[in-house]
Amino acid sequence: MKKRDQIFNILSEPHIKVKPRLCDITGCSKEGKYRAPKSKKELDKYFWFCLDHVRLYNARWNFYTGLSQTEIEQQLRADTTWWRPTWPLGTNPGSGPCIDFGSFGADNWDKKNKKPADTHNVGWRPKPGSLEEEALAIFDLNAPVTKAEVKEKYKKLVKKNHPDTNGDDPDAEEKLKSINRAYSTLMACDAI
Repeated sequence: MKKRDQIFNILSEPHIKVKPRLCDITGCSKEGKYRAPKSKKELDKYFWFCLDHVRLYNARWNFYTGLSQTEIEQQLRADTTWWRPTWPLGTNPGSGPCIDFGSFGADNWDKKNKKPADTHNVGWRPKPGSLEEEALAIFDLNAPVTKAEVKEKYKKLVKKNHPDTNGDDPDAEEKLKSINRAYSTLMACDAI
């Protein structure tokens, strides 16, 4: 007999019999094939149940038992972002020249810089050659502007340059694309 055949025979023979794990419910003699967490604080430690008892356990399990509505919402928000810090779109580092770095920090990563809707930075001017300057030129607006003025001008330009109103003119489609990019740029800018 070759050595390879001897090894195969040893591996194929049931030398060690493993006793099946029993269900953790007292008095149950069925095999415990299904695991379930012991508690919400010990999610990495498990009970082992048979199918009937794991179904019963799952029907009664509620991770949010004992938490207030605010705590549940905080938990869901953190789970949604995989427990990583988030910030409003357009305000993260490196997203453009309109960022207020003074308000960005470790202790306020989740706070939004809320400004009253009707106010704007009177002294703000876009940097020469910036996307914001190009966007204002496309909209034929001069800084400083409010977001309400940008929205109003955007609606007029879209109505005027939409391809459906211009007989499917390809130039109108390209013009509308540049209007949309300009609008996105201006609306993402925190300075206006």
